[in-house]
Amino acid sequence: MAQSNPPMPQPGLTNAQKIVEFHDAVGSPVPEKPIVPPLAILQLRQKLLQEEFAEASEALGELTAVLQADQLLQPADVTDWVHELADLLYVTYGAILACGVDPDPVFAEVHRANLSKAGGPRRADGKILKPPGWQPADVRGVIEKQVNGSNRD
Repeated sequence: MAQSNPPMPQPGLTNAQKIVEFHDAVGSPVPEKPIVPPLAILQLRQKLLQEEFAEASEALGELTAVLQADQLLQPADVTDWVHELADLLYVTYGAILACGVDPDPVFAEVHRANLSKAGGPRRADGKILKPPGWQPADVRGVIEKQVNGSNRD
């Protein structure tokens, strides 16, 4: 059986649209509206996330080991770690899409909530903490809007 050529990526797509493009290309449909995926899909997504997280952690460990040995690194030396982080993002987007949820509005809402922490206190290690009156992202509200409308045009 002859192998077909893979499709060419479409320009100008959001990250979520790119993942939908991939799922369409491999015959893995993305629900049009939010759902609770079947158990087998949830288990697969958990496995994929764990695998990608382990690979990203391993790449980070290798990078930090070099730094702890006081060896000089160049900016391109973060390539493996950045690659693994991008793979983790890819699988994360796919997991959200497996729920029929458009990740872009969810990310925008989380970004809004995180941005409202600007100017807030910092922990000793530099992490920005929630200031008084901070409100968490309304991800439920975003998903409920998607339940009542279509995610893809």
